[in-house]
Amino acid sequence: MKRNMHAHRGTIGITIAAGLAWALSASAQTMDQYASAPPFVSDQVAPNIIILMDNSGSMSNRACESSSSCGTLPSGAPSTITTFVATTRYSGFADPMRCYVWDATDNRFELGIGSKVALNTPCPATEYDGNFVNWATFRRFDAVKKAMIGGQCQNGFTPTRNADSTCKPYGTPSLATVRAQRGTGVNTETTAAVGYNGGTGDLTYVGRIPTATYPGNPATIYVHIENDADMCIDNDNGTDCGNPGSSDGDAFVETELNEIAFAMYSEPTGVIQQIGPQARFALAVFNNDGSNNGLRVLTGVGSRQSIDFAGTTVETFNNNTSAMVDAVDETFPATWTPLAESLYEVARYVAQINSAFYPGQYVHPIAFSGGTSGGVAFQSAGTGGIGVAEISSLTGSETCPAGYINNACGRDPFFYGSNHTPAWASTSTQVRCCKTFVMVFTDGEPTQDLGVPASINQYAHINALAYSGGYCVGNRGVPYIDPPGATCNNDPATPPNVLLKQHRTDYASNGTHHLDDVAYWSHINDLRPCNGSADGIIPVLGVSGHCLQGLQNLTVYTFYAFGNISGREILMHSAQLGGFEDSNNNKLPDLTSEWDKVINATGAPGTDGIPDTYFESSNVDDLQERLLASLTAILRKSASGTSISVLATSATGEGSIYQAYFFTSDVGQGGANVKWTGYAHALFVDSFGNFREDTNQDGVLTYDQDLIVRTRYDNDPASPNYQKVLVDKFADTSPADGVADSASPTFTGDLKSIKPIWEAGKELANATPASRKVITWIDVDNDGIV
Repeated sequence: MKRNMHAHRGTIGITIAAGLAWALSASAQTMDQYASAPPFVSDQVAPNIIILMDNSGSMSNRACESSSSCGTLPSGAPSTITTFVATTRYSGFADPMRCYVWDATDNRFELGIGSKVALNTPCPATEYDGNFVNWATFRRFDAVKKAMIGGQCQNGFTPTRNADSTCKPYGTPSLATVRAQRGTGVNTETTAAVGYNGGTGDLTYVGRIPTATYPGNPATIYVHIENDADMCIDNDNGTDCGNPGSSDGDAFVETELNEIAFAMYSEPTGVIQQIGPQARFALAVFNNDGSNNGLRVLTGVGSRQSIDFAGTTVETFNNNTSAMVDAVDETFPATWTPLAESLYEVARYVAQINSAFYPGQYVHPIAFSGGTSGGVAFQSAGTGGIGVAEISSLTGSETCPAGYINNACGRDPFFYGSNHTPAWASTSTQVRCCKTFVMVFTDGEPTQDLGVPASINQYAHINALAYSGGYCVGNRGVPYIDPPGATCNNDPATPPNVLLKQHRTDYASNGTHHLDDVAYWSHINDLRPCNGSADGIIPVLGVSGHCLQGLQNLTVYTFYAFGNISGREILMHSAQLGGFEDSNNNKLPDLTSEWDKVINATGAPGTDGIPDTYFESSNVDDLQERLLASLTAILRKSASGTSISVLATSATGEGSIYQAYFFTSDVGQGGANVKWTGYAHALFVDSFGNFREDTNQDGVLTYDQDLIVRTRYDNDPASPNYQKVLVDKFADTSPADGVADSASPTFTGDLKSIKPIWEAGKELANATPASRKVITWIDVDNDGIV
């Protein structure tokens, strides 16, 4: 054992010496160059993140249509009434604390002269209250677009965005402008009545809209937000709103603002721009063609092109982020909610085989021809191809590797091309170590979701029965019971641990419970299998795939917006079965630590009974914040295990040892990309030379309680942890003799899973600011000498 430890010391010594030699030969570093990487170290690979975005018809509903959440009360709690209350904050494109005027020339709301000192301060007689306008006009799909990209641009130009995805400004003054959702798939929505109520107080419309819009002070007014995004102020709830200055037949003259939009006084952005090139995004939406089966990919993974949701127009941008923004811009709510079919099609996309539902047309990019793929030639329209506007991911004299369609290798999610700003790879190449995540973003339960093959649609129920919940139908009402039984709990107060024990099977409108089956199948199986170096057979499907070494699976995240308990249940199951970390390699989420290590509401370590890959937002107010949290969680999971570790060693004799390890890239607050985060912690060393963690955190070395820890690099291409730094933990209880009870670890995780005696960062975090000292060097003349 001592000889082995000395050998490790030699390796570390060589590494450090090489690092010093490099540092001396390079130019002196300045303080603004603190993130300087040695030339023999590469940064982490950007992960693939495929967003499956719900564009079903219910997304056209007003955000305040549901009583489960309609604005935010002064206490910070969600409001549960749908009528307007001036002291409730309503989110939207307008600033709730500002007053607005309507510019009929540019068809948009612009800031007025009115100043609000409080949320319920009335606006001047000629202006609109931004808070009221948000309550009346903001739709669910508006909320999604605002959270994703800042909102849909409007300006009269084609295209509406610049090549870098910023909105082209227009009007007087010249400003970026975003518009309310309108057109195909959008219905006219009418608000609850707002009373006159004496013209004062927090329940009146007076001070919320111009006096000219309510002649005669009617007892109540209604606001219609029409399918063309016209905003109509009426004295009744009939949707026959006349043209501006006319009436629908009664004595009241309606006011109609045409195709409302909002002037933006800074560039509108959302989570897609915020994450930017840290991820290779793709956008998929529910398919609106034919029988509404499955999905349509509007922007392929890492692509800088987008294709229209309901057409064939292709636009090209500088980078993937810009293409994603455009794709979200041009999507509209118009479909059913085929959740399982769509996730199944995502898996087929990653596997690079043809659509199961529309094999003769474009559904998703395919880089391979013939067989189960059938991709068309480069710049052709049809199976796997977007047509003549398609650009290659290659530059210069680069060519696609053997097996790909000529010039079309960029269609493969695992091909990192150089024709991107910045380049995904300096030399275009296929990357086998990248991870692929799917974000299923939806507002409701599955509908018209019958197309998943029989070999998969019961996969979780057959292979992971204990974790897929007991089948149930109907609604039990209040209160919930535990265990649920044959009748489903539908009490909104049902806790997650009880909800995960049931599995609803009676969804309306041909909805099915198969989403978690697809999630589980795509998570534990290799979608790009190999038979030696040749193509292997895709598990369960039994068709030939496209070999790519390593485990190429999906990690499924689910995001539930605006919905109820039935949708919450199926998405929680799908997150648990499609996103668990299989630390004991039995392909089951049987350990709580495999799926619940984080308090979802805060991101802090701990357990809350909610799968760590499940996120939820019940209202529009925190939608963007929760979306960012979910994408940040994906980036953190992608970054885990990519550390560069300097491991200290010890000879025999009990004591402790200090160990430092670093991550080349990690995810900080708000999704920021933070370079070279470091950790320093202490471990026990037992009398046999084993490193041990402080498992029960009591600060005392106890052989039968404190696990032996061993660090290794996983170089098995078939492993789900391929090319990650891992920690294996071993029990030593019978007898407690310094030898692991089994050659198989009781737990496998990343370096952060170690429970140390002491961790420097934690100690600093717990220290008061006044007691902390930051010690650094100053090189005043920047000559490399302190």
